[in-house]
Amino acid sequence: MCDISNGLNAYAQLGADVIAISVDSPFAQEAWAQKEKITVKLASDLNKQTAAAYGVLLPDLLGFGSTAARAAFVVDKQGVVRYSEQTPTPKDLPNFEAIKATLQGLG
Repeated sequence: MCDISNGLNAYAQLGADVIAISVDSPFAQEAWAQKEKITVKLASDLNKQTAAAYGVLLPDLLGFGSTAARAAFVVDKQGVVRYSEQTPTPKDLPNFEAIKATLQGLG
């Protein structure tokens, strides 16, 4: 998120709104965003309905219950998913160059 926050202008120039969605509470998100100086719009999926709808809900992570996988999506203005990626592990980052290339193709 730090890299994305620093590069938000590049996404804006491609006509994109970047929204980070996590299954954390809004309170946890706010504290984390302030601590890490995150400027990306954050949305809470505390009930995990969005993660389930996009097929990235992991049923159980090491006995902690369900959580969302790290994933990235490009959704066009008509609501069509044009790019989707789920990373192999939570430590892996999405392919930001592929995301930007998809966004360029939409413009």
